[in-house]
Amino acid sequence: MQYGRILLAIVALFAAFQLLTYIAYRQRITPLSLATAPIHRKLWQTSKLAPMALEKEYQDNIRLWDEKNPTWRHEILTDNGAFEYVRDTFAGSPDIVEAFTTLTDNIMRADFFRYLCLLGDGGVYSDMDTEALRPIETWIPEEYKNKTNAVVGVEYDTFGQGRGMALLDLQLVNWTIMSRANHRLMEIVVKNIIAALNALAQKQGVPLSEIKANFNDVLASTGPVQLTRSTWQYLTEVTGQEFTWERVSGITEPLLVHDVLIMPVTSFGNGQSHSNAGPPTDEAALVHHQFKGSWKTGSHAYKEMQKAEEAS
Repeated sequence: MQYGRILLAIVALFAAFQLLTYIAYRQRITPLSLATAPIHRKLWQTSKLAPMALEKEYQDNIRLWDEKNPTWRHEILTDNGAFEYVRDTFAGSPDIVEAFTTLTDNIMRADFFRYLCLLGDGGVYSDMDTEALRPIETWIPEEYKNKTNAVVGVEYDTFGQGRGMALLDLQLVNWTIMSRANHRLMEIVVKNIIAALNALAQKQGVPLSEIKANFNDVLASTGPVQLTRSTWQYLTEVTGQEFTWERVSGITEPLLVHDVLIMPVTSFGNGQSHSNAGPPTDEAALVHHQFKGSWKTGSHAYKEMQKAEEAS
């Protein structure tokens, strides 16, 4: 009997600890008012190597981000730092911690982390192979500054002329994203990613750690297709009307829908040879993506792409 009471007491204490940890997490990341609280001045990036060990091009990008945004805290996390951040920040959400720490595919984990850091602390996430063209403080037009809680940008737009090999008619970039902490959009993305990963593992009959994702799997589960679909889902939820890509197609100015500011293709997708994207010198260009593809190392999807190219 005495042993049973002790065991019950231990279980009760553990449950209480988990509850308090979760409450503390929610209180820490939930802003007092999304309408008035400023977006945290945090710039997030991830790297396999420490900044000083990176190639000169990446170090130049880091320096440019800092020069244009001197009041922003610049967080560059390696794999170990990302793991530590997720374990600490989401201690009260074991499903998030398990999904992130179990993934072994570099690109999927890198994709996943960008939404997690924005959910946990907010700010701006941008890939290492992006070049800052304008200060972050200038991204949101003055008339939208007190109304914007998240910023996303168009990557490509088919203008309804056919998808070709693309999965969507219009896709948002996921190499640069801005969001307030604990924003509902990021919650939806993270929830959908976990569901997609579990579905992929079940389909393959393997645990999450053994997923072998092809390129389209990556795009749809953790990549820009997931972000795009989740954004439309969020905007449908908050507006009460089905939101589709047609509302965004062809925009040449920032479009505010509820509290999400959608930027035209030239803002984050400049320099591309499609979608009527302008050059990096265009006044509307904010960030230039260099398409270095640092995620390729250790990615099953990239290995499959290489095999397909060799066979063709």
